[in-house]
Amino acid sequence: MARNHDEDHRRPEAPDTLGPLVMSCCVCERPMKRRLALWGRYCQQCGTWASTLDVRINVTSQRHLDEARREPGLVTLRDRNNAVVLRRLRRAGLGDGAKILDVGSGHGWFVEAADKLGYDIVGIEPDAAMVAASAARGVAVRHGYFPDDVPSAWRFDAICFNDTLEHFADPRACLRSSIERLAPGGLISFNMPNSGGIMYRLALLAKLVGVSGTFDRLWQVGLPSPHLWYLDRPGVERLAADMGLAVCFSGSLDSVSRTGLWPRVHLDRQPSLATASTVGVVWALAPLLNQRHLSDVMHVVARGLTESP
Repeated sequence: MARNHDEDHRRPEAPDTLGPLVMSCCVCERPMKRRLALWGRYCQQCGTWASTLDVRINVTSQRHLDEARREPGLVTLRDRNNAVVLRRLRRAGLGDGAKILDVGSGHGWFVEAADKLGYDIVGIEPDAAMVAASAARGVAVRHGYFPDDVPSAWRFDAICFNDTLEHFADPRACLRSSIERLAPGGLISFNMPNSGGIMYRLALLAKLVGVSGTFDRLWQVGLPSPHLWYLDRPGVERLAADMGLAVCFSGSLDSVSRTGLWPRVHLDRQPSLATASTVGVVWALAPLLNQRHLSDVMHVVARGLTESP
């Protein structure tokens, strides 16, 4: 998402690319080494994971998700989580009519939810198809990249990253740009996949014994905007603190919804005995999988400086 615009038209590469052999961890800034895949990187100091997977948003030859099929599998879960995020922001001091920036607005669901509550929200989304789909539903989202296409003079009471910070090549630079655009005492909210979650840990174990499907799926291998980072909650809290932010909430969001589970599992595959069994097991365990210490979605809210520097 943070790539330059001219990168949208590069020649697509194979997803399992080598990338830089050594890269720096976005949390502790120590060297990360290759692990588990040509594109996989791991920090032995803090446990952060990264990838060198290629981002190819808006590349016409790239494989795209069928958003019409994807929506029923996600909308219930996202609507529920969006409501929780907005309640937590309210408890953290977000006032009536506050100005919010939603970075990577996707379907526009969060923009729509915040607008209904009377917030002055601006969404920005790099995927032209998603911007068009949002507009078709009457949700106005700016087409562009953060921070390049958000005027530096704009100030927001809250900046939200809903499943998007993990898509930025440089989360530190992204947060630095966010802080520059915060009003005094403004909030930054990020919910994102949790490497300490039960599904990631199980997928990692499967990968270690040679079964790669779930691990690759969690990283969104082969999709236009794969995951570039997988952090745990202590890592996110440390990153926020290093950037001068004060964490005022750290918890989780639901990672599983029984409603929409079947289309979500079968988004890119045909039903089989194995996938039907998976749906049954996950459906039965959904309340357990959504527990704070097992959920694969973490949520952290942090506050910026109360006065302008």
